[in-house]
Amino acid sequence: MGLVFLAGCGASAETTSVTAAEVGREVIAKPAPIDTAAPTATAPSVAKSAVVAPAIPGFDEAPHFFLQEDGGVIARWITDGRVKLRTFAEGEAIVMPEFASLIGDSLPTNVAKTPACKWDMPARLIALSDVEGQYDSLLTFLKNNGVVDEDGRWAYGKGHLVGVGDMVDRGSQVTEVLLLFYRLSFEASAAGGHVHFIIGNHEAMMMAGDIRYTAPKYNRIAELLGVSCEGLIGADTLIGRWLRSCNCIERIGGYLFVHAGLSPQTVRESLDYEGINDSVRSVLGVPPNKLTDAAKIELSWGRYGPLWYRGYFPKHHLSFGPTPTVDQFQALLVRCQAKHIVVGHTKVPKVATMYAGGLIPIDIPWTSPTEVRALVVQKGEAGLADIRGERSVLQ
Repeated sequence: MGLVFLAGCGASAETTSVTAAEVGREVIAKPAPIDTAAPTATAPSVAKSAVVAPAIPGFDEAPHFFLQEDGGVIARWITDGRVKLRTFAEGEAIVMPEFASLIGDSLPTNVAKTPACKWDMPARLIALSDVEGQYDSLLTFLKNNGVVDEDGRWAYGKGHLVGVGDMVDRGSQVTEVLLLFYRLSFEASAAGGHVHFIIGNHEAMMMAGDIRYTAPKYNRIAELLGVSCEGLIGADTLIGRWLRSCNCIERIGGYLFVHAGLSPQTVRESLDYEGINDSVRSVLGVPPNKLTDAAKIELSWGRYGPLWYRGYFPKHHLSFGPTPTVDQFQALLVRCQAKHIVVGHTKVPKVATMYAGGLIPIDIPWTSPTEVRALVVQKGEAGLADIRGERSVLQ
C-alpha cells in the first residue's frame, strides 16, 4: 500500500434557523452543520442570506455549494471569519455578483457526465499538473498563455486544457482552483473545447478524509462550516459530485495522461481505460480501511496504481521498481496504444522527455511559478509554455 490512512477532522454545531421574515437581509446566527450523509431539505424560495459571528478579520474563504435533497443549493462562504450563506431553489440560477470573477455570471449546476477516456487530438492542447492550491499563479499562467481572457473567462476556443492531478492540498487556495476548473469546463464545452481534470492521489486522499497534506486553514474552514474536512468536497457538494465523475487516465490523440504513471502490473496485456476509470471512481471518497475489494485497494491506494506509481524514475526504484528499460517502456506504450505518457506526481528539476521521448514528466512545484512549464501541443508539434506565456522547445 502506498500510504497510511489518517482520519479527517470533524466538527459539529447547532442548526441555524432562517425564517421567511429574514429573507433578503443578513442575520446573526449560530453555525449550521451540513450533514453529508443526509442533506437537509430547504424550502423552494428565493435566495436567502445569513451570517455567523464572531468575526475573524482577514479570514476569508470562497463559496462552497452544498446540494439539498429538494434540488436546491446552499452556498456558504467566509468573510472576515463570518460564515455567510445564501440558498437557491431547485432550478434557480446561482448568481453571486461578489464572486463573479471566480464563478462567472451564473454557475452551472448540471449533473456532471462521466467523460470519455479517449479523445481525438485537438488543434491545440495545454497540460499542467500539481498546482496544489496555487490559484493566483495558475490564473496568471492561463491568462498569459491565452487559455482565459483578462476576466478569467475561457478564451482557448476549441482547444483542450488538461489538469494532470493534484490540484488540491498544501496551498491555501484549493477552493478557488477547483471552482476555476469546474467553471471553465462548462465554458470550454460551450466553445467546442474541453477541460480534462485527471484525478491525482491528493484528490483521492482529501475526498477520503486523509488530510495530512491539507493546509491547516481548511481545518478551521470545515469547523466554521460545520462539516468534516472531507465534507468540503463531499458527494453532496457541487464540486465533490463533479470530482467523482472525473477519470484518472485519459488518452488524447497519442498522448496518455495519468497523474503518477502506469505500471506493467496495471497495464497487463493491454490497458483497460474504461475498467480502471470505473474502478477508481467507484471508491472515491471511501477510506481505504473501509474497502474490501483487494484489486480496487491496490488500484486506488497501492504503490503500483495510476495515482501513486513512481517506477519510471530510477531514484524510486527500491519502492516502486523495477525501473523499466527503454525497450520495456516502448512495449508498455504499445499496450497502451499511445505514443507518449504525460505524468505529474514526481517532481523533476525541469520538464524534459525520458525513455526516448516516450515519457513527459511535468511536475515542477507551483511554489516556484517562474520555473513551471506546461506541455503545449499545437498542430501536432509539442513544446513548453511558461508563466509569462513564452514558448520553448521540449527536449
